[in-house]
Amino acid sequence: MPDARFETRHKKRLSVRFGHGALEHIGYTSDVSAQGIFIEARTVYKPGVILKIELKTRDNEITLLEGEVRWAKKTPGRASYLMKSGMGICILKFLQGQDVFEAYLNL
Repeated sequence: MPDARFETRHKKRLSVRFGHGALEHIGYTSDVSAQGIFIEARTVYKPGVILKIELKTRDNEITLLEGEVRWAKKTPGRASYLMKSGMGICILKFLQGQDVFEAYLNL
């Protein structure tokens, strides 16, 4: 089945902190686009949950945003090396560092 997304996805790895209220969980991105990100993490939230997300570049530049979980996949412990556990996030709004995020996409 062909990919139904309209925007280009980029294979980018950024450090991520996220949570429903506080930034209490960690993970990393495996792909990003102007509209959304995939966060690989052991902790996943159900679709529909709004998360606060902090992305950090290797240069320690920060982007803070709110995003909605569109889909999630939780992989059992032993199978985690075979399949990614994580969430597809739709970006709702940037709270800080939108310019940093957009510049990172264009690298």
